[in-house]
Amino acid sequence: MTLPRDIAEFEGDWLLDRVIDDRLTGQKLRAEGGATLRRSEGGLTYDEQVTLFMPGQPPFHGTRRYLWRPGPGGIAIYFEDGRFFHHLTLGQVAPGDHHDCPPDSYDAGYDFARWPLWRVRWTVKGPRKDYELVTDFRRR
Repeated sequence: MTLPRDIAEFEGDWLLDRVIDDRLTGQKLRAEGGATLRRSEGGLTYDEQVTLFMPGQPPFHGTRRYLWRPGPGGIAIYFEDGRFFHHLTLGQVAPGDHHDCPPDSYDAGYDFARWPLWRVRWTVKGPRKDYELVTDFRRR
């Protein structure tokens, strides 16, 4: 089995499909788009552009940016403003991590069993949040 072992293996353009299961509203939302990981100072910059499809609403376009930096045994992922978000351990089939953002809790689970196809699953819980966000990535 081939697994990603270096940050450079993520560089390039990815197509993404996302499903958001919002347990509070009972809705399942869908998003599609792409992510580009380009070399930048200290690592890679992750830029995402998606179209979100919500029942009964016009499509919504969104963007997101993260900073990916080499870290111990993997990748340290930061928000665009430089705050630490979470750590992605490389060389494992299903690494995970936790991000605490009181009063909310974010648990990430990555799946590299079919690399270079990969998945990340976020389980989010808080006083006003209860959803699972699953994103599948494949090379463009």
